[in-house]
Amino acid sequence: MDQIGPLLTNAAAQHPRRIALKTRDGFELTYAEFDERTTRLANALLDAGFAPGERIAAWLSTCPQYFELYFAVAKAGLVLVPVNSLFTQHEASYQVEDSGAVAMFHPEARSVEAEKLGAEHGLRRLFALGDWNDSGSEYERFLAGGGTDLPPLPDEEALFVISYTSGTTGRPKGAMVTHRSLKNTTRNHAHSYRTPQGSTLVYYANMSFVATVLGLMMSHVFVRGTIVMATDVTSPEQALDVIGEEGGTFTFVASPWLPGMIEYARAHPEKWQQMRSFVHSASKAPSAQLERWAGVVGHRFLEGWGMSEGSGSLFTVTDVDDVVKGSKAHDFFASTGRPCIDVVVKIVDPEGNDLPNDGETIGELVVRSPAMVAGYWNNEAATRSSFRDGWFFTGDLGAIDEEGYVYVTERRTDLIVSGGMNVYPSEIEYCVAELESVVEVAVVGTPHERWGESPVAFVVTKAGSSLTEADVLDHCTTYLARFKRPSAVHFLEELPRNASQKVLRRVLREQVTTP
Repeated sequence: MDQIGPLLTNAAAQHPRRIALKTRDGFELTYAEFDERTTRLANALLDAGFAPGERIAAWLSTCPQYFELYFAVAKAGLVLVPVNSLFTQHEASYQVEDSGAVAMFHPEARSVEAEKLGAEHGLRRLFALGDWNDSGSEYERFLAGGGTDLPPLPDEEALFVISYTSGTTGRPKGAMVTHRSLKNTTRNHAHSYRTPQGSTLVYYANMSFVATVLGLMMSHVFVRGTIVMATDVTSPEQALDVIGEEGGTFTFVASPWLPGMIEYARAHPEKWQQMRSFVHSASKAPSAQLERWAGVVGHRFLEGWGMSEGSGSLFTVTDVDDVVKGSKAHDFFASTGRPCIDVVVKIVDPEGNDLPNDGETIGELVVRSPAMVAGYWNNEAATRSSFRDGWFFTGDLGAIDEEGYVYVTERRTDLIVSGGMNVYPSEIEYCVAELESVVEVAVVGTPHERWGESPVAFVVTKAGSSLTEADVLDHCTTYLARFKRPSAVHFLEELPRNASQKVLRRVLREQVTTP
């Protein structure tokens, strides 16, 4: 039974009194309560005239009702369309239109914008969400009107979520997550994330980063765990404090938080000794930084690689023995581990021919996984291009060594071709990151009259740093070939990022190419 609704119903039957979901300001929901409320909401949606297969948009940030909506839609056979809560009305409009959504849930604070979207796209109904403790809200009144008998189950291959990609290189594409593909994600992560039954997830992300909902929250329902929504967390130090207070056993650490997390964790080991895993997420981090992090948390260190097209699942993951006993990888901390159980990864050349696993030959990484989405919504051309003969062509460039460790070099679209030579931004970034004053660095290619493209570095430094462009260029001159050296260095207070904490290289390119 691979439908998502029974995932919760079965958990409630096993552990009705266990806390499934809680917030830091007093909200608690047992599995029995969670199951009943989502069944009521599913029936209320069907009673309101929404038919299985229709799309329901959710323009929401992290809140308990949002997670309830995921399961209600699953039980009703509807399709959820998460819309980034950080989007403007104009940005949200694209996803509402492209998905063909017929209704939308939104916070009361965005009612005016939601009404404009509703009028623009002919939405049949808008649902405003108040605070979780507002028993008289429209949401609570609507939910209370639904019955408690489970609706008929949708097909296991039915569409469940349209997860729009981050759109860093163009219009977002809607990855079609099915019930079965997501159920396979939960199976994958129970093993890959080392989460035992009853695991406690400390969640401080924005639920607009859909992969965290599918890959972390859903997977914790699969292991009958407790999800702590820690929306009050705004720093790595606060995150570790909450982990200690809540007895957290699993969480994620985004790249920008790694330096602060390393120092605070080293100083306060008592706050995280019960943890099973810290998974590093979002953009790549320097291997030296990851090695320092592993030196602090030991076997709890976890690195992996995945994307929206895998229904939020990992494709590769590191193992406890990699850290505790040592690894045979060419460069373990530069790798993303080895393929997860039931996942196959290989590298191919531009013609699709297999390339050798020697740790040096770089090609496109292609993946076969039972958690793969069904393609892209309303985009047959993109589906045919990326999904071929059972393989997903990721667009990521990388290598695989003889032991099977995968190295993700960059996105194919981020590759810089200067004077006919391939320049990998990560190589320059690692070089610049070696400078003591550098906190973060991102390198992008910009048009060059003679060479076609030239690398440009964007650098964030420590407070009070006196690092100059000349210092960075001198350092690169020592360690990099001439064609790899940045033609310019720009200093920023912070790098632009999307909801998933990935660096928006497109925005950086625009800063140096827009007149």
